[in-house]
Amino acid sequence: MENSITRHKMDTAMNKVSITNGYWYYFNDNEVRITAHGSGFSGQETIYVNDEVVVEKRNLRMKSSHKFCYLGNDYEVTFQVNNLLTAAVVCTLYKNGQHVATETKAYLNMSTTAALKKVFMFFLAGILLGGLSAWLVFQYTG
Repeated sequence: MENSITRHKMDTAMNKVSITNGYWYYFNDNEVRITAHGSGFSGQETIYVNDEVVVEKRNLRMKSSHKFCYLGNDYEVTFQVNNLLTAAVVCTLYKNGQHVATETKAYLNMSTTAALKKVFMFFLAGILLGGLSAWLVFQYTG
């Protein structure tokens, strides 16, 4: 596999995962450029071969698979959510049943422990602010 992968023309921020830009994965198989895009908002997954859409499907599950044939070869691209807290998604390319490449991207680039700490802190802040709001309402309304 080549180190210099040509980025897809529709991608504006290749290395950064965001809700609006989604997850972009790039694979090269000899002269075939395969680009996989997963929307972080709608669940729409699109597979491009040399900038042409070959598969487009909406998926809201933790794992999906897209199969297509190109130039006599059977390809499969899979998406799998590995970590819900960091929104880590693994994309894998197979050609004729053989593994070609795997790429992982995450919305939050932190460990699971750090993500859990962050969720706990927001939960605690919500409880404290909710309690304070309730106390103020009861103090001034009766």
